[in-house]
Parts: sequence; C-alpha cells; structure tokens
Amino acid sequence: MKRFVDVLLSVLMLILLAPFILLIALFIRVDAGGPVLVLTHRVGKSGRMLKVYEFRTAIADADALETVAGCHGEQITRTGTLLRRFGVVRWPMLINVLRGELSIVGPRAEMPRYVGCYPTAVRKSVLSIKPGLLDLASISFNGEARLLAGLKDAELEEAYVEKVLPIRLDYAQQYVAQRGFWMDVRILVWSVVQLFWPFGLRSN
Repeated sequence: MKRFVDVLLSVLMLILLAPFILLIALFIRVDAGGPVLVLTHRVGKSGRMLKVYEFRTAIADADALETVAGCHGEQITRTGTLLRRFGVVRWPMLINVLRGELSIVGPRAEMPRYVGCYPTAVRKSVLSIKPGLLDLASISFNGEARLLAGLKDAELEEAYVEKVLPIRLDYAQQYVAQRGFWMDVRILVWSVVQLFWPFGLRSN
C-alpha cells in the first residue's frame, strides 16, 4: 500500500509541479549557468548507497552538496538560497520515489559522511526502513538555519554533527517507532500547510 501511494503521489506531484519546476530551471540557468539538476550521494535502507536528484544550488559541482558546508556555505547561489529557504530543493527526488529508492514520507536520507556519526543502535533503527522526502523533522524542527547561521566550514560541520544531527535522529527514531498510515497523512498535511503558510516554513 505504501509503495502504491508513493507512486501515485509522486506522479501527481510531478504533473502539478511541472510549471514551477520549469520556472525554477530557468532561474537556475540564468543565475548560475550549468546544469539544473545534480546527483548527490545519500544512504538508503540497510545502508545502501543512493544517488538522488536535487536542484543545483551551489556554484561548484555536485561534490559541493556532499557536506553541510557545501549546502549552507558561501558556494550557494542566490537562487539556491531561495530554493532552500522555501524547501523545494528536494522536489527532483520525486524521481527517486518513482524508482523505488525513496518514499514520500520516511526518515531523511543523510549524506554518507554523517551516517558514520550515528550511534550503532540508532543507525540500525533508522536505516531499517526506506528514507523519504518528508519526515517529522521537516514539520517540527525549524532551528537548523539558526543553529548554523554565520558559521564557517569547519564550524558548520561541528555544529551540524553536535547540535542538528541528534535532533534529526530523535525525530527519525520517533517516526520509525510510530510509523503508519495516519502518521504519514499527518506529515503530508502539515507539509502542504507549511508550503503555503510562510510562518510555518522549515529550513532545509
């Protein structure tokens, strides 16, 4: 059932979002040139390495998005800053949902270098199910930008591992423990509300 819902929603969302995706692609090309999409590495279920699609937000190539510094530092373009502010940088991951690599709802697929920081028990729990585009952290945790604001590369890495990652993992474990149809519905509904209600926007 979850796979059926994933396919249905991803197809519908790609169709509905198509005009906006084309507009975003135009802005990226005008602002920074180069490719509109990049493939970055994330860790999936059972530790499987995935290549996921994202809108290009950095001046450099996809390698810049393999670290927190690359996602929040000075390499981010003006358009990339807006895409991250409004939480749409991951829309292209709907392609990965169609391919069966991600779910619409599930623990966030993390960069490989940070999965190594997971405590053993937590890693086993969080990686026991397929990761997703939306999770409890995406609707409940809005402090990432504040915790990382104004920090340089090395400081960004330290702050993410010590302050942000534990919070994200707490939400991920909560989802794993309570996952089910109604939990997914709750996350989907609140994600839609936050997309159209500026005061509810979460940092990405």
